[in-house]
Amino acid sequence: MKDQKILGVIPARGGSKEVPRKNLEKIGSKTLVERALLSANDSKLLTRFVVSTDDEEIYKHCKDIGFEPPFVRPLEIAQDESSSFDVIRHAYEWFRDQEKWSADILVILQPTTPFREGVHIDGTIALLDSIEVDAAIAITKPDYPPFWMLTVDETKSLTSLITGGNQYLRRQDAPDAFKPSGAVYAFRPDLLEELNTLFPVGNTKGFYMEPLK
Repeated sequence: MKDQKILGVIPARGGSKEVPRKNLEKIGSKTLVERALLSANDSKLLTRFVVSTDDEEIYKHCKDIGFEPPFVRPLEIAQDESSSFDVIRHAYEWFRDQEKWSADILVILQPTTPFREGVHIDGTIALLDSIEVDAAIAITKPDYPPFWMLTVDETKSLTSLITGGNQYLRRQDAPDAFKPSGAVYAFRPDLLEELNTLFPVGNTKGFYMEPLK
């Protein structure tokens, strides 16, 4: 990763339908935003990192703890339908246009995954150290085998979500399955124009994190 410029972006808008002001909620003595910032600060590979927020209170909170954002997120990408890709695209373009600084790798660090550490960030980034790799994300094991999951139709009839999933009678018989942990998403800027789905896209690698007990 020598000489590569790596930008971490922490998306933290003020609004939320499910949990109002969720990014300022605390676990222990620290807010979710502060935990995300401290994990980014602990990374050895991030060149720089930033909170992207539209919210005055979150902006002030970041400033008070020593991580003042260099910009305020535009309202048009601070809506319920705005995606993290819109947010990181804006941050990438802001640094490119305002500071003539273009990142080689972009990293999304969601505040709502609060138990991330610098080692998880760096481990995920390190998986990108190949020209054949498009992206790398942190993954973990689900707490319930997806092979046992069901769909239900309008008549309340049940069908296995995964065809043949109900053949596995014991958890240990089912193939290993993984889910995004939500902690780290790292990718190259050339994906920005085509990202309109969840990962994996292209050749995406997975950095394993132990599930929380």
